[in-house]
Amino acid sequence: MENTTPSIKQIATNHGLLLALLTILMLVIMYVANLEKNWALSIVSILVTILIFISAIKTFKAANNGYLNLGEAIKVGLATAAIGGIIGAVYTYLHYSFVYPEFIEIVLDTAREEILKQNPDMPQEQIDMAMSMSEKFSSPFMMATFSLIGSLFIGFIISIITGLIMQKKDAIS
Repeated sequence: MENTTPSIKQIATNHGLLLALLTILMLVIMYVANLEKNWALSIVSILVTILIFISAIKTFKAANNGYLNLGEAIKVGLATAAIGGIIGAVYTYLHYSFVYPEFIEIVLDTAREEILKQNPDMPQEQIDMAMSMSEKFSSPFMMATFSLIGSLFIGFIISIITGLIMQKKDAIS
C-alpha cells in the first residue's frame, strides 16, 4: 500500500486566490465607501483570513486521509499566504499608485498632524526628517511589501496554531 502525500500546490493556489480576493475586495470596499479606518471591516477581514487558512489546512488534512503534521500545516499555510500575499501586494501597489494615490497624501497629512500634536515644539528640521521617513514607508511599493510580509507572518502564525490543534500523525511514520 503506497502512502502518498497530497499536493499542496492546488490547495494553496485555491485558498491563496481566495485570500487575494479578500485583500482586493477590502481595498475596493474601503475606497468605494470612503473608509480610511473601519474597525468592524478590519475584524471581519481578520476572521475571514483566519478561516481561509484553517480551510486550507483542513482541506489538506482531508486529502491526506485525516493525517496532518505540523510541518505540513506550515507548508500549506505559507504557500497559501505567499500566493495570496503576492497577488494582494501587486493589487495594493496598483491601487495606491493609480486608483487611489491621494490616500498616501492623506496618510502623510495625518502623520504630520500626529507629530505636531504629540510634540508641538518640535523643530522644523526634525519634523522634516520624520516626514521624510514617513514618505519612504508610505509609498505604494512599501505598502505592497508590508502587505506581503504581513500575509506571510499571519499565515505562519495561524498555520502553527492550526497545525498544533489539528495535527494527527500517521501511524506508519
